[in-house]
Amino acid sequence: MNLFFNLPRRERVLGVVPVALALALAGCGGGGGSTSSASASASSSSTATESSSGTVTGFGSVFVDGVELEDAKAVTRVENADGSYSLTSTQLGQRVRVAHDATGTASTVTVDAAVIGTVASGSVDATALTFTVAGQSVKANTDSTSGPLTVYGGGYTAFSDIAAGDLVEIHGSAVYDSTAKVYVVQATRIEKKSAISAVRVMGKIASLDTTAKTFAINSLTVAYGSAILAPTTATLADGVTVVAWGAQNSLVSGSSGLSLTASRVRVLNAGLADDSASGATQLGGVVSNYSVSTGTFELEGVKVIVGSATLSPTGATIANGAYVQVSGTVGSDASITATSIKVRQQSTTDDTASVRLIGAIESLSDQTSFVVRGVPVDASAITLSTACPGVTLAVGTVVKVTATVQSGTDVVKATSLGCTSATTYTMLSASGTAGTVNTTVRTFVLTTTGTATTTRTVQWSDQTVFAGVTAATLDGVTVAVEGYLDSSGVLVARKIRNPAVAAGREDADAYAGVDDGSGRSWSRYRSTHR
Repeated sequence: MNLFFNLPRRERVLGVVPVALALALAGCGGGGGSTSSASASASSSSTATESSSGTVTGFGSVFVDGVELEDAKAVTRVENADGSYSLTSTQLGQRVRVAHDATGTASTVTVDAAVIGTVASGSVDATALTFTVAGQSVKANTDSTSGPLTVYGGGYTAFSDIAAGDLVEIHGSAVYDSTAKVYVVQATRIEKKSAISAVRVMGKIASLDTTAKTFAINSLTVAYGSAILAPTTATLADGVTVVAWGAQNSLVSGSSGLSLTASRVRVLNAGLADDSASGATQLGGVVSNYSVSTGTFELEGVKVIVGSATLSPTGATIANGAYVQVSGTVGSDASITATSIKVRQQSTTDDTASVRLIGAIESLSDQTSFVVRGVPVDASAITLSTACPGVTLAVGTVVKVTATVQSGTDVVKATSLGCTSATTYTMLSASGTAGTVNTTVRTFVLTTTGTATTTRTVQWSDQTVFAGVTAATLDGVTVAVEGYLDSSGVLVARKIRNPAVAAGREDADAYAGVDDGSGRSWSRYRSTHR
């Protein structure tokens, strides 16, 4: 599907938007972070023959390193420590692995954090923009030439908000530091968490000791003797990329350093979606260990063979520290033989360096300050009379935005703006009170009162994310629903949340007048960035 960007294959309180107004079309796919504890096994009509892994750079479907993938019917999920999956929503800056068909229609989107844990005491360096979590060095990025700028979430808006003892979820690219001889996570997203279910660390195995049943991931020693290995046929070896989970109290510091007693270890190929052994793939990340003589480099722990790959744009070169997007084929040894390599450019016209948003305006302060797909947008650099002739922007206006991430704020700066209309699987956003809940057929009636009372039938499914509310507690609750209309006019929900409670609240709600304690607001943003 090719919506607007010609790419390959997608001040009000949020809870009171009238349903009629909110047939407010909002792009397909994620946009705000919520997690449901429901099972999240793959269930899609598409046949996944290809994989795409990289950084989420927009929504309209979901954009991964600038490439649009249709995720309207995909299962979006996160893997838990016990091997189960929970439904979730994608957020800007997250790392994901997507299974999709040749047209770009996704069946599963798996969210992959690099590390989840506690910010180590004494590790926060505000000058170097670094800190440590579970023995993993993390560095925020403010240089767009070396990759996506770090996005902050969960109440964070800048590096200065981070404090020792905070629970955090970090997404980013593992970059090898040849001096320190460790991998550093160049963060694409740093999110504060109120709680975590387990410590999670992703990285390459080193110093494997099959007698002691330990291995190292950078400065962390992982004891795997009592861990469940997944898949069961996998073999641990130095250089293999794994994800290790362990209870928070199993991360301990002793005389020999920091160690984690793992409850589960999963062998991972970052270049492929789950359940794929080989096939066509696209992988984005930061180049490490580039060797001109062998014509290879490392990307997210995966060996890339350059060979006769086409390099773009014209004049671009491969170098350590460059952010690239590789297309190729994954072989039986898990390496990628590249057919094309795109080197990220700083220019905002570069797809990999831009944020793409297609959807309805969800909240609006003025004609240049609004929220689309859960992302606050500053359109002050846009001439609106040219961008949307004859249109006065309002909640529900469908827009297409190209923007850039800014340092020190979660507001993106629009570089282009246009107004558009609905397309297939275009989502709508609606808020109101849930009633007439039928848990057997999984429907309820959404009612809102304003100038007129309006109702709409909402249907949920195994793919629906619930946040701050459950199917059993829906009746009488004011909820925000995102979804798409089926052929009979029923709103098929992708997300149902209760913005009145913390678990159902999203970062962008602060820009709609909801006090989340972060101090974020349009007035504060304007005082520092305009």
